[in-house]
Amino acid sequence: MSKQISKYGMAINVVAVLFIIWGVLGMMDAKNYTQSGYFTGDDWSILNVEEGSPAEAAGLQVGDLIKSTGGIAVTDTKALNVRERPAIGETREIVLDRNGEEVTLQLTYAALPDDDKTNNMIGFIIGILFVVAGVYANFKHKSDLSAAFAIFSICFGFLFLSGPYLGTGFFSTLINMLSTAVVLFSFTALVIYMLKYPQESAFLSGKNRKLIYVPMLVILAIIVVLEVTQVDNSETLNTVIRLLFGTFIISYFLIAVITQIRKYNKADATEKSSKGLTLMLIGTIIGIVPILVYFTIGTISPGTDLPGNDYVFFTFAAIPIFFTMALNKLNANTGS
Repeated sequence: MSKQISKYGMAINVVAVLFIIWGVLGMMDAKNYTQSGYFTGDDWSILNVEEGSPAEAAGLQVGDLIKSTGGIAVTDTKALNVRERPAIGETREIVLDRNGEEVTLQLTYAALPDDDKTNNMIGFIIGILFVVAGVYANFKHKSDLSAAFAIFSICFGFLFLSGPYLGTGFFSTLINMLSTAVVLFSFTALVIYMLKYPQESAFLSGKNRKLIYVPMLVILAIIVVLEVTQVDNSETLNTVIRLLFGTFIISYFLIAVITQIRKYNKADATEKSSKGLTLMLIGTIIGIVPILVYFTIGTISPGTDLPGNDYVFFTFAAIPIFFTMALNKLNANTGS
C-alpha cells in the first residue's frame, strides 16, 4: 500500500464517521419533523393534496395558487430563510388564489404519519449501508479503484442521511451549501467510478477528463450566488433550478447506466464473471434504472403520482450490495 493511498484512506474514514454522526443526529431530530400534506409546482400552484393530511383538513385544493404562508410571501426569499421551521401543532395562515378569488385558510402542521417515519428509517439504513460498504471496500482492498468506490459510496450515502435542524443564520446557510456540494459530487463520483471500473474508460486518461466536474461546479456556483444574494423567488427561477438539477442528475445516472451496459456487452463470458461485470450490471439495473425512470418523469411532469413513488428509493440498496460483491470478485481474480 502506498503512502498516498494510506492518507487517502484516513481521510475517507474520517468523512465516513462524520457523515454517520450527522445521520444519527438527524434521526434523533426526526421526532420533530412535520407534515403539511401538499405539493406545489414552480409557480406555487398546488399539484397534489395528500388524503387525510393537514392540507386536506385545512381545505387546500389542487389548482390553488399559494400567495403567502404565515404572513410571508412565497417570493420573499430573505424572510423565508430566517423563519424557523414549523412545529408540530403550529398553525399558520395560508393565503391563496382560487379561481381569481383570494382565500385565507388555517393549516395546522402535524407529526409525520407512520409510513413516512418508516421510510425515513429505511432511508437512514440505506445511507449507513452505503457508508459502511465504502469504508469496508477501501479497508479490504486498499487500491485506487477501492478508494474511488469508497468516495462515491460514502458521498452517495450522505444523500440518505438527513442531518439535524440547525435553525437559521450564517452557519445554517454554510452547512446547506456544503451539503449541496456533497450531493452534487456524489453523482460525479458515481460516474467516475463507473468509468474507472475495468476496463477503465479512455476518457479518464485523456486531457478532457476534468470536464466531468464542470457541470457540478457550475450548478454549485449558481447555488452559492443565490444563497449569498438571496434574490426573490420567481416561477422562472424555480423552473431553471429544477431543470438544472434534474438534467444534471438524469444525465449522470444515464451516463453511469450506459457505461456499465457497454462494458458488459464488450466483455466475453470469462471477463463478465472474473471482473464482476455481471454483478455490476445487476446492481445498476436494480439500483439505478428504476430511480432514473421515476426521476425523469418527475422532472418532466412535477407532481405526477406514480405507483410506488414513495418506495422506489428502496432499490438504491442494491448498489452498495452488488457493487461491493463485484469489487470483491474482481480483487479475488485479478488482485485489482
